[in-house]
Amino acid sequence: MEAILAHARSAPDELGKTLAADPLFAQGHATKGILLLTLARAELVGQARLCLDTARAAAAGRATLERERRYISALQLWLDGEPARAADVFEVVLSDCPRDVLAFKLVQAIRFMIGDIRGMARAGATTLATFSERSATSGYVRGCQAFALEELGHLGEAEAMGREAVELAPRDAWGRHAVAHCFEMTGRASDGVAWLGQSQEWEHCSNFGFHLHWHMALFQLELGEIDAVLDLYDTAVRAAPTDDFRDLANAASLLQRLELEGVDVGSRWEELALIAQGRVNDRRLVFADLHYMLALLGAGRADAAATVAENLVRDSREGRSHDSRVAGETGAATAQGIIAFRRGDYTEAARLLRLAAPHRIGAGGSNAQRDVFEQIALESLVRAGDFAQAETLLGQRLAARGGRNRFAAQRLGRIASGREASARLGALLVAASEPATHH
Repeated sequence: MEAILAHARSAPDELGKTLAADPLFAQGHATKGILLLTLARAELVGQARLCLDTARAAAAGRATLERERRYISALQLWLDGEPARAADVFEVVLSDCPRDVLAFKLVQAIRFMIGDIRGMARAGATTLATFSERSATSGYVRGCQAFALEELGHLGEAEAMGREAVELAPRDAWGRHAVAHCFEMTGRASDGVAWLGQSQEWEHCSNFGFHLHWHMALFQLELGEIDAVLDLYDTAVRAAPTDDFRDLANAASLLQRLELEGVDVGSRWEELALIAQGRVNDRRLVFADLHYMLALLGAGRADAAATVAENLVRDSREGRSHDSRVAGETGAATAQGIIAFRRGDYTEAARLLRLAAPHRIGAGGSNAQRDVFEQIALESLVRAGDFAQAETLLGQRLAARGGRNRFAAQRLGRIASGREASARLGALLVAASEPATHH
């Protein structure tokens, strides 16, 4: 349980040892199935179903606690396409067993993937009251709540709670990452670099460590240290050619941000596109699909990206599962907007991406992760010449970050320069059209 809470690379081995020690541990098999589903990979669904069958058989073979049976029920619901209801079941577990910190962590994981931040905060507040003592376990609970508070915009409270979480549980990578988010959303890049600078403090991490390096790269990008960003991409963010959607999302969104800054990223898109090509028809998570599209379009694989978009449109018409509902609310329009941006139809890209924005949280991920789509939308407005709307939104973005945001400042500067150039051209045209005075 501690390995899961700490996002430690040892978690799968620890769970394997547990099941080897007690092959009839139904809750352990159900937990394994849930963790497989968090990977959002089509080929793992069958393995998760096998976990469900094994858990049921184990439960039938000996007396089980109601808590175990609820873990099994949650796995079944998620396999049926209802992750929100699965999270609801884990909250019932918490109401009966308020110190089941594993159930709490699984609630957080599922609700994060479906964009239910308020649900994360609600569960966090209830569980925090139970773990009011100062201990490593309460530190992990605080780390989860710090992240939820940050996502809801309570940045001061979130930062304080995240710092406390790491103090109580130094291995709490999620709490450390919550504080990094606070720095990101307040434009404090130098503070963020200092906070994440001691990477030995999270050497125990699974691939979540790649995500923390991604945050470091965002801070360096904000500081204009482009060479450092590219070096970090090659040596840490994409140190291993993994096919986990979260790792690919880190990489694709970072390359997209760099290209928006006018940086030539070389052939780096190709490696990501090869992986994304094999995920075109996965259709397990809208958040993942959108990042597969970024990779495919970055490498010029427009046909494959179009297939992803078509799948999202098709899913949106179905509307039966949670993910198909998200496809209808935001996924399909976001996908089509990204495609329009890549083909240079900036007016249409801005329209579609702004249309999808109010519901994009439902696709999952964090504010910082989804911000890449907001950046594409804002860049589309600028390139389309819609300076009035772009100025308003960029001004709001800059103000929210205390006047410290390189992306917004640069584009506001471009708009001002464009207006000055337009005014000079207008003056020249007026002068040229005036009749000559003869003496």
